[in-house]
Amino acid sequence: MTDQWTEQLRCPNCHKTGMASLSQGESDEMPTVQSVPDGFKVVQTEYGPDFRCEGCDVAAEP
Repeated sequence: MTDQWTEQLRCPNCHKTGMASLSQGESDEMPTVQSVPDGFKVVQTEYGPDFRCEGCDVAAEP
């Protein structure tokens, strides 16, 4: 079984917003990013994916 969900992203600096899609299988340790909205990027960390604003290079907030 695979869980799928979306996360709303917002840059605290420039207020850009978007929706990211993720999924995670039962045997997966970390979620997989399916899609990232324009203007955001994914940085892989030891704890899982981290979303950042491309223009401001700051962490996106939920």
